[in-house]
Amino acid sequence: MSNDILLDKSEGTVWTITLNRPQALNAITMAMAAQLLQILADAAEDEQARCLIITGDGNEAFSAGFDIKEMAGFDSAAMRNAFVKRDPLFKAIALHPLPVIAALNGKAFGAGALIAAAADFRIASQNAEFKVTAVNYGSANSTWSLPRVVGLPMAKRILMTGRVVGSDEGLAIGLYDEVTTNDVVESAFGLAKQICSKPAAGIAAIKS
Repeated sequence: MSNDILLDKSEGTVWTITLNRPQALNAITMAMAAQLLQILADAAEDEQARCLIITGDGNEAFSAGFDIKEMAGFDSAAMRNAFVKRDPLFKAIALHPLPVIAALNGKAFGAGALIAAAADFRIASQNAEFKVTAVNYGSANSTWSLPRVVGLPMAKRILMTGRVVGSDEGLAIGLYDEVTTNDVVESAFGLAKQICSKPAAGIAAIKS
């Protein structure tokens, strides 16, 4: 595993996954997407793991999306291959047997927004921003996940305008479960420990 993703399992039941490219706004490369998928698969098989937290390093961005500098060198075949290899990440988060908490420490744009929308919970810092960028490229994304979070009309409004949703609005519309002035990972960890205090069978049934 590269240093672009940090995995902390020191708490045993709670795994904290950190996107660790703050100099690039935690943009996700092909290698990082593959690593995330592997971590998710490992957590699903680990008998100790009970809850996952995904966050970004630094105070500016959770993730600005997939790495556009990496994609600049892709031809059409490579771009198609990238979609095939990366897009299962969001489904893997949504369908993961363990609860997934997105600790949004800043901008969640593009793929960062898709990860957040696919998670079970979103705890945001006061400078958190959410934006699904696909409409700007003549495409669509998060059409299956965002309506489950904010409702269909609001999801359409966010997706069709491609606008930024800040912390206050996000809390008001239910996009964020909590906006905290404290360290966002600590707040996420507090929720994770509450979840882990309950019988695993009950949490698994609810998630299913």
